[in-house]
Amino acid sequence: MKRTSTLALTATLLASSAPLGLAAMGAGTAHAASRTYFVSPSGNDSNSGTSIQTPFRTVQKAADSVEPGDTVSIMNGTYSERSAGSNVLTIKRSGLPGAPITFTAHPGHHPVIHPVKAWNGISVHGASYISIKNLEIKGNNGALTLAGAERESKKGDPTYNTNCISLEQDRSTGALSHHVEVAGNEVHGCAGGGISAIDSDHVTISGNHVFGNSWYAVYGTSGISVLTPRDVGGGDAGTYKIRITGNRVHDNETKIKWEKCGCYSDGNGIIIDTLKGDADHPAYNGRVLVANNLSYDNGGSGIHSYKSQHVDIIHNTAFANGRSTRMESYANVFAHDSTDVRLLNNIAYGRPGQATNSKSRNVDVTYDYNVYFGGKAPEVQGPNDVIADPKFAKTGTGADADFRLSAGSPAAGSGTPFAAVTTDFTGARRAVGAPDRGAYSFGAKSGVPGDASDASSAGRQGDAPAGSGQSAGSHPAASPGVQAGEGTDGVSGLKPNSASGPLAETGGSNPALPLGIAAVVLALGGGLLFAARRKRS
Repeated sequence: MKRTSTLALTATLLASSAPLGLAAMGAGTAHAASRTYFVSPSGNDSNSGTSIQTPFRTVQKAADSVEPGDTVSIMNGTYSERSAGSNVLTIKRSGLPGAPITFTAHPGHHPVIHPVKAWNGISVHGASYISIKNLEIKGNNGALTLAGAERESKKGDPTYNTNCISLEQDRSTGALSHHVEVAGNEVHGCAGGGISAIDSDHVTISGNHVFGNSWYAVYGTSGISVLTPRDVGGGDAGTYKIRITGNRVHDNETKIKWEKCGCYSDGNGIIIDTLKGDADHPAYNGRVLVANNLSYDNGGSGIHSYKSQHVDIIHNTAFANGRSTRMESYANVFAHDSTDVRLLNNIAYGRPGQATNSKSRNVDVTYDYNVYFGGKAPEVQGPNDVIADPKFAKTGTGADADFRLSAGSPAAGSGTPFAAVTTDFTGARRAVGAPDRGAYSFGAKSGVPGDASDASSAGRQGDAPAGSGQSAGSHPAASPGVQAGEGTDGVSGLKPNSASGPLAETGGSNPALPLGIAAVVLALGGGLLFAARRKRS
């Protein structure tokens, strides 16, 4: 079943819901002094876990011991599930506003979460106010084969369906995962999804390197996916509650048929899926920001919105996606069957014969200020869209690919300001006025995709109204390329009508309705993140 994406903008701006890290929420919320628990393969779960000398043996023991505000510091070593079919780490205990529970690498260490026959490397299972940072989650694809998966991959067996990071509902209690940050992680080699958030809310996925996932699952999975999110604390189409920013996503592809349809599907870099709701899920009324991501050489799309609403896809770079020969090629960046979606300032460099974008079943979906190259002619083209070679420093799908802009690039200095995205993939400030299109600003120092992790791992900014013109808390380097700032219309810096005419949209008449300026939103630190799997039974 194909996944495509579209979106359109409506709604009045209301005050933001409280972000992770906002200590002032619920005045006077008290909690005990935070502590750090240490984990090492040489430890023992009978230890206290509260010092480097007395660490726990398993990350799960630490997760079952933490209280709000605590940190789990994971030391060098490889951590796998204790029994087949379990998770390496299941997070059920929740933090509090201003006191999240953090799972991170011990300073100077590089631990590996290695699911072998687990359903998930890390599962956030109905928990809230959680931060997962600076870890490597490495699946077992290296020990599996396509021939083996074609014979043996099936529902109910985690061997070929392991997800790296999954945010999901605790179905036994009904609790939803929310206020979750997944930042600065290396997520790769999982037979199932990379990072997925299902039935979750207030999620930030930022500065991760996500690659080589989804190869062998019988479910329709992708590198990063958001599926049927649920509004926690109400929803407002003028407030970003889900952010996917500054990620490097590549080599994710489904090679096994999706059991639900008996067909090949998905394997996208990034997908925003079914926000309009369906028979089993209510519509999601918050807003989603997908900005400053590099998505290339994935089997499905680079980035798209499918059956979704209230989505902004801004300043992304997509190259040579739709590589799968098992299904009809997806476009690089697009929306399908979507409403209130904006796709602006993106660069989409397609494969020969590949679809460029989509107007299929879209209502109030705006495409403009994008650069298209390669592939078929766009189905819809905005007055400021450009069809030209973006002149990347070095095209390709290998480790030496460099998606920075070279001199003379049509993407340089030709974009439209967008108040919520004022820095680029590296965290560098974007030019005031006419910013550069794509994830990189012209002259960016980093030529190696993925260096945004340094800028993002510090945490995410708090929830801010979409285009409110307000910085959501301090922004030293959080959520690369995402920060609210002043715009020409109080929404996004996007003028409702450009000098060359109205922005192109599909199925609607008002491409960018101004949102009223609302309450100032303050957010101190924290970070939401959500992860990994799209499983349809």
